[in-house]
Amino acid sequence: MSQTEMIKAQLREAIDSCQPDGTYDDATFERIHALVKQLVPLTPTPRPLDAQQFVEAPWGSHFAQFGPRHTAGKPIRHETSMKLQSFNTFPDVPIKVHEIDQEIRVEGHHYNNVVSITTPDGAHQATLIVWGRYSIPEDNPQRYSVEFFAVELVAPEGVSADELRAQFGLEPGSDLRRELKPPTLHSDVVYCDDDMRINFGSMGGVYVMNRKHTPGKSVDFA
Repeated sequence: MSQTEMIKAQLREAIDSCQPDGTYDDATFERIHALVKQLVPLTPTPRPLDAQQFVEAPWGSHFAQFGPRHTAGKPIRHETSMKLQSFNTFPDVPIKVHEIDQEIRVEGHHYNNVVSITTPDGAHQATLIVWGRYSIPEDNPQRYSVEFFAVELVAPEGVSADELRAQFGLEPGSDLRRELKPPTLHSDVVYCDDDMRINFGSMGGVYVMNRKHTPGKSVDFA
């Protein structure tokens, strides 16, 4: 096993060593960060600008630190509100987040956050898509600058739009796709290989993603 594969295995093991509620004790949290620091210089993709087709994929979140350490207590699966997940575009109704995917596609420069959600009791499910477009500046070849322009709530197969609104407590007839005043954020792809990607976000976040070999939920990858 190569040095890189050993560090990756140790990183995945540390990420999987979360507490029952999905959070981490301080020692494990620091170990995750130490392993990320070791892995970043070993990236086989130092210039994602020149390897956009390689970075393209649906990616599933394995570890997500949503901001600086003192605000990073939420695990991927957590209770939140639709308002918070939609840049204040949808109402302040409670939801539970189960999975967070990111779908990057070169055609159309898609950079979409795809969040699998349920009602707090788990009785009803939906997909919340935050639609984004990316660009990569020549002078910062790891940086995906992302303009998020719309948020869409998508019903599962067999559920009508009206049923979806009722299940999640939205006003009858209200829009399920809403345009955003585009916030522009960035995400630095500091490591990317065949099955793992590490991002550093513009708000202090650290994300470890696994490449998925499944159809996209927001865009096609045919």
